[in-house]
Amino acid sequence: MINRFAPRALIVLVVCFFPLLATSCSSDKSKAKSAIAEYLKNQGTTSLNVDLFYTDPNFPDKAYTSATVTYNFASSRGTPQRDFLGFILARDGNNWRIERPSVYTKEEQKAAMYLAGGK
Repeated sequence: MINRFAPRALIVLVVCFFPLLATSCSSDKSKAKSAIAEYLKNQGTTSLNVDLFYTDPNFPDKAYTSATVTYNFASSRGTPQRDFLGFILARDGNNWRIERPSVYTKEEQKAAMYLAGGK
C-alpha cells in the first residue's frame, strides 16, 4: 500500500519545493544586480542586464556575475554606449558586494576559473 503512493508523494514534494529553489537563485541574481547598480550609480546607466550569475560549491561565499550595461551617452557611432562587465562578488551578510572587477564571460566554465583566481 505504501509503495503504491510513494511515487505520487515524491512528485508532489518535487513540485512543491521547485519554486523555492527557483526563487532562491533568482533572488541571488537580483541581489547581484543591485550590487552592480550601486557600483555604477554615478555612471549614468540607463539599462543593466545580468548575463550570467554563477556560484561554485568550492567557493560558497563568492560568486561571478557578468552584465551588459548601457549608458545615457553615445559612442563614437552615435549609438548609446554599451559595456560588457564582469565582477567577482563576495557575500556580505544576506547580500552580495563587489569584491573586484573581472573579465566578461557568459560561460560557466570560464566563470569558475575566474572565481578560482585564474585569468
